[in-house]
Amino acid sequence: MIPAVVHTLRLYGIQAWFSYRALYAWSTPFNYLSSKFGFPFFTMILFVYMGKFVGLQDPIYIVIGNILLMPISNSIYGVSMAIANEKDFGALSYLLGSPAPRATRFLGRALFQILDGFITVAVALPIAIWIFHIDLVVINLPLVLFCTILITITTCGIGFLMGSIALVSRDGWMITNTLGLALYILVGVNFPVAVLPSSLQTVAFALPITRGMIAARLALAGAGWSEVMPLIWGEMLVGLIYTLIGYVMFRLLERRSLVNGTLDNL
Repeated sequence: MIPAVVHTLRLYGIQAWFSYRALYAWSTPFNYLSSKFGFPFFTMILFVYMGKFVGLQDPIYIVIGNILLMPISNSIYGVSMAIANEKDFGALSYLLGSPAPRATRFLGRALFQILDGFITVAVALPIAIWIFHIDLVVINLPLVLFCTILITITTCGIGFLMGSIALVSRDGWMITNTLGLALYILVGVNFPVAVLPSSLQTVAFALPITRGMIAARLALAGAGWSEVMPLIWGEMLVGLIYTLIGYVMFRLLERRSLVNGTLDNL
C-alpha cells in the first residue's frame, strides 16, 4: 500500500515538474517576468484610471481585485496550455499510451502552476500594500493567504475544462482568452458582483474565484474564519465541479480517440 502511494506521488511530482518546464522552455527571464507582472500591472493601472474618471477616488478595491486575479495566468492559461500542447506538439499519443494513472497525469498539470500563481500574488500583494498604504492592523493575514491559495487551486478547474475543450476545438485558446478577460467583469475584480444584472450574478457565482475573491476582501478587512467559511466551502465545491467536468471530458475524448484511431488528431 505505502510503496504504491509513494510511487504515485513520485510520478505526480515528476510529470508535474516536466510539464511545467516544457510549457516555459521557450521563455527567457525577461519574457517570463513581463508576462507575469507586466500585463496585470498595466491592466490594473487602466482600471484604476477608469475608476478615477467615473469619480472613484479610492483605488484600493480595484488594486486588490486585480492582484487576486493574477493567478489566472497560471491556473487558467497555464493549465489549459499544458493540456492542449500535448496535442499540438505530438505528445498526446504517448500520454494516452502510457500505463500511468490518468488522474495523476491530468491533475499533475496544475501543481507547479498553483505554486507559481501563489508566489505571484505573494510578491504583488505586499508591494500594493506598501504603495497604497493599506492598513495592516485589521488584516487577517493567515486567512488572506489561505484565500489566495484557494483561488489559485479552484481556478485550475477552468483550466482543466478549457484544456480538454482545446483538444477538440481549434478555437480553444480563443475561448479561454475570452473567458479570462470576461472574469474582469464577472467576478468582482473592479466592482462588486452585486451591481451586475441578476442574470450575470448567477453566472458569476457559477464560476470559481467569485466567492474566493469576496472572502479574501473580507479577510483584508479583518473578517474571521467563521464569517467567510460559507464562501470558502462554496468556492471549494465550484472548483471541484469544474475539475471533475474537465477530467470526465478528457477521459471521454481519450475513449473516442482510441475508437477512431486518431490519437494525435482528436
